[in-house]
Amino acid sequence: MVSHKFTLKAAGNKQGDYFINLVLIKDRTNTSLSIKKKCKYEDWSFETDRLKKSHKEYKQINDLIEKYASRVNSIIHEFELDETPFTLQDVVNKFKKKSGKQQALSYTTFHENLIEEIKNAGKLSTYNIEKDTLRSIQRFFNRSEITFKDLSVDTIYKYQSFLNGNNNSQSTIGIRIRSLRAVFNKAINREIIPATMYPFNKFKVSKIKESGKKEYLSEEEIALLKNATLLKKNDNFARDMFLLSFYGRGINFIDLIQLKKTDLYKGTITYKRSKTEVIVNFKVNDFWKDKIAKYSSSADSFYLFNIIHNNNNSGTYINNKKEKYLKVYINAPLKRIMIDLDIKKKITYYCARHSFATILKFNNISIDIIKEALGHKDIKSTMSYLNTLPSNTLDKMIDDIIF
Repeated sequence: MVSHKFTLKAAGNKQGDYFINLVLIKDRTNTSLSIKKKCKYEDWSFETDRLKKSHKEYKQINDLIEKYASRVNSIIHEFELDETPFTLQDVVNKFKKKSGKQQALSYTTFHENLIEEIKNAGKLSTYNIEKDTLRSIQRFFNRSEITFKDLSVDTIYKYQSFLNGNNNSQSTIGIRIRSLRAVFNKAINREIIPATMYPFNKFKVSKIKESGKKEYLSEEEIALLKNATLLKKNDNFARDMFLLSFYGRGINFIDLIQLKKTDLYKGTITYKRSKTEVIVNFKVNDFWKDKIAKYSSSADSFYLFNIIHNNNNSGTYINNKKEKYLKVYINAPLKRIMIDLDIKKKITYYCARHSFATILKFNNISIDIIKEALGHKDIKSTMSYLNTLPSNTLDKMIDDIIF
């Protein structure tokens, strides 16, 4: 005979949470299996093997425990009817297999699995976006466990209103909703959910208007920034990094700090964009030559700039270095520099990329060439970088043609 019960793991984690385990007993031996849910010790009833009402998700998790109890009873019954010898591990294996099919209904579990896949692939920026999106959806529902059925067309409209109400930019709202849509698409492609559950046939992501304009510096403002006398070391570093990006075809900071000495050959930088894996190359100008000398790494480093130390190529280390440098050493000083130069624009490192693309556009460079220069895979990505021509530029163009 096999029996089972639900109980808490013997030891809690650092936060004082205890994982809920399914314990199977047979012939005086036992094995346990986590159901990947946790609670505080005082929220668990050892008399009923269920969560108390003091836990905010007691109903959802208790419903899950009921399903698991029914499933394990069914598995044990099947083995006993078959009248062939079986072990506890056989029960566990069959339970995991059946649970895998059941978990397909959980949006939370599927999104968590995708996030782990993204992390293992080393796509740390995407990993952070997806993690933030899942957290945002969980805050909206005020619970961690969410099913695909929860995310109806009406609910997604309410989620959009929730994001608006929390003062998220239209750009951030677009990212959140597109990430949500991508999870549904992957779930359908992997046959986790049926296509009939897809809510985005009626909710159109394209209708989310990104009203916030993308800031850029004009050629005159670039020159003003380049020639400005800056007294603080951090200000000079921030200005140099911004202009390295501008003169380096809008190179992303994550790619800039990972440039290797071998990427520079006969006055040309050649590297693969981490975001799109497109090969980009550009000739280094005098500004680049000067800054390569100024920020050169040690002789034993294979990196071009002295930002990543000890030849560390850990994805986590590099991503943390990128985040810290952008926040502390680049974007904060750039904000101060703009005020000092009386440039009334919210400029960050990434605006160097927008500035590069926009100035090319103003100089009548074709979209195809700009796409190539930026290292984009498709023309739509390039179009998102290009601001509409300001009114004074339009006036000049019209004057040249009509008058």
